Amino acid sequence: MLEKIPFLHRDRAYNIIVEEDLSFDETHYILDCLLEDGAFDMLDDVSDLYTLSYKGKTYTVGVDGLDVVIMINH
Repeated sequence: MLEKIPFLHRDRAYNIIVEEDLSFDETHYILDCLLEDGAFDMLDDVSDLYTLSYKGKTYTVGVDGLDVVIMINH
């Protein structure tokens, strides 16, 4: 079941939507990558997808405003 979890990162609150558990390290890394890519600077209403890797895991991440949907690719 998908969970929507409020998550504070760099003085900003995000809604993390995830089906599987993520560590704080994973979540902070993913948000840092998204910030570097300007994922939250988009002014349009289009959701973007990103593919990220961290410690041998690959994630597909969707961004819609401050909502971040994280899927672990197995």
